[in-house]
Amino acid sequence: MKAVLKKLMTAMRGSVNELGEAVVDSQGSRILEQELRDSEHELKQAKNELAALMAEVASLNRQIKTESDSAESREQDARKALAAGQEELAREVAERIVGHERRKVELTQARVQLEERTRGLKERVQKAEKQLAEYRRELQVVKTNERVLRTTAQIDTNINSNQSSLSTARETLERIRERQAREEDRQGARAQLEKELTGQDLDEKLKAAGIDAEQDSVNDVLARLRGDQPS
Repeated sequence: MKAVLKKLMTAMRGSVNELGEAVVDSQGSRILEQELRDSEHELKQAKNELAALMAEVASLNRQIKTESDSAESREQDARKALAAGQEELAREVAERIVGHERRKVELTQARVQLEERTRGLKERVQKAEKQLAEYRRELQVVKTNERVLRTTAQIDTNINSNQSSLSTARETLERIRERQAREEDRQGARAQLEKELTGQDLDEKLKAAGIDAEQDSVNDVLARLRGDQPS
């Protein structure tokens, strides 16, 4: 029983996979388009992060310059204190200088690390933009091909099939021609019947045979008239 249930579950999973693949195949362009939209959103977030990192680098540069300027200013103060014989004051100023220089070193190290991250992220953003643009172009090609295939299928289904408008139009045309032929036959039959009833068909047959009763009558009358004339 367990083996049967296992086989049934395996068959169900296979059916689900086939159904999923069928959905992906039928909606491929839509899925791709949504994936590209998601990628654009992710790329936008990456650009925002890159801009934030670049702003942080600029801020570190300002802080480094501030510490450097402060150290230089304190050095001048220390020299003045030494010149005035103020050894303790000069030492206190020197301690301030050490603090500025230490912070400058720390800030410089942080800036170097941040600049490396910024360069890496910038390369990734540039690569992603290039790939995204390429995939966008490919998407247009895919959608165009799908329209061509869909139109071709519609032509095969709606035009070349037995149920297409062209097929039914052909049948309609054949029915019209058949109806017209039957009407012509009826008209011909009526005309033939009329000739037979009036004897016109017999006259036509006599004329066709070279016998014209009316002309013969005229000739007989003329012959009689000629015979009545005095000689």
